[in-house]
Amino acid sequence: MRYSSSLLAAALASPFLVSARPIRTRAASATDALVFQFANVLEQLETTFYQQGIAKFQESDFQAAGFSSALIATQTLTTIQGDEATHTTVIQQALKDNGATPLTCNFDFSKVLTDVPTMAATARAVEYVGVAAYLGAATLLDDPVLLDAAASILTVEARHQTMLNILAGASSIPQAFDIPLTPQEVLSIAGGFITGDCPTGITPTNPLTVTNTAPLQAGDLVTVSAANVSGTDNLFCNMMVGGAPFSINLPLASCNVPQGINGPVAIWITSDQQPLANNVVDRATTQQVAGPAIVFIDSQPEMLGAMVRGSSSGGAGSSTSTTTISPDQASSIIAGAAATATSGSSSSGSGAANGAAAPAAPASTPLPSNFTGTSPDGKVTVNGLTLVPNPNASGSASATDGSSASATDSSSASATDSSSASSTDSAAASSSSSN
Repeated sequence: MRYSSSLLAAALASPFLVSARPIRTRAASATDALVFQFANVLEQLETTFYQQGIAKFQESDFQAAGFSSALIATQTLTTIQGDEATHTTVIQQALKDNGATPLTCNFDFSKVLTDVPTMAATARAVEYVGVAAYLGAATLLDDPVLLDAAASILTVEARHQTMLNILAGASSIPQAFDIPLTPQEVLSIAGGFITGDCPTGITPTNPLTVTNTAPLQAGDLVTVSAANVSGTDNLFCNMMVGGAPFSINLPLASCNVPQGINGPVAIWITSDQQPLANNVVDRATTQQVAGPAIVFIDSQPEMLGAMVRGSSSGGAGSSTSTTTISPDQASSIIAGAAATATSGSSSSGSGAANGAAAPAAPASTPLPSNFTGTSPDGKVTVNGLTLVPNPNASGSASATDGSSASATDSSSASATDSSSASSTDSAAASSSSSN
């Protein structure tokens, strides 16, 4: 079967050019045609996944999952779904215009559309597989025009991945490089969602499942499951991160996540201790026993993700509470910080959160009205000072000789505890605690 590479490229560039006839035609190779047929299946999978997920969950489900704004999540997912649907339509039309019959496959996402957190985590993995698939296919395409067309999709898939990283409360751009995967490796991950007959012409590698129930962190032992894998003897795990020339190869029995990893990791099981190459041309295949599986090590969450998820921890939503601490504790925090600030440091004196005891500062210690700063242990951040009425003072409720300090603890529930301060002549410190 012969394909016009110029027409495929034009069709991929814009949905409005799907029916255009090129001035110059070239026959696309069988490999190029196979790559775009596989891309068609992958884009169908992504489109169907987002369609079903958006249809199933309501705004209240996103709020219950810890999103600070359900609208942010739903708008993002809807935009991504629209892009994937456009990719599918354009690729299929290009195949039709060149005499091919696009594959139409069926998918089952029931196991991952159980709740919003599971759906969001799956979307993140699916989108990264899309990035890895287009990246890995670059070496397979014979026609540079088609390569350019595929790259125009890759850049959009990467933008999707960034947005999903933010929705997860993780690093928006965790690594400077991505990991390329072969079509066989991609199909081993995506194939679990395909039901019925979908003859892609590609034989997947042995699928691998990471069985850890909690999100992986540095030091955790990775546990896996795969067909024809029993026990750990004479088997090795390979963890691949973007930018590294080779995988990290460890005995499967001691497959612990190394320190310093942040972002997506591809994991394979191999029969020897030779690390796998981080490119699809040199990567050994005969030693691969199972994999890859894609996991995320979210060791460096960002404030942008915390704003979306209402938490600075990687992906798990939580709320905050405010509690009032004593003036002596507020004085200690602020005075200590002021003292170190004058010597060029941004740290403050020892802090107290949720009413925890703190050493009192001398009564003569000044309390600058414009001070902000962080305690040396990083647990308390003073956001500012506010004068509040002293409930123990007689006379007007607007008396300014009483005060309290507000401390926010991000690990606590969403209730607000406003127990008042018991002494006078002190300002209130609004502070946040990260422990």
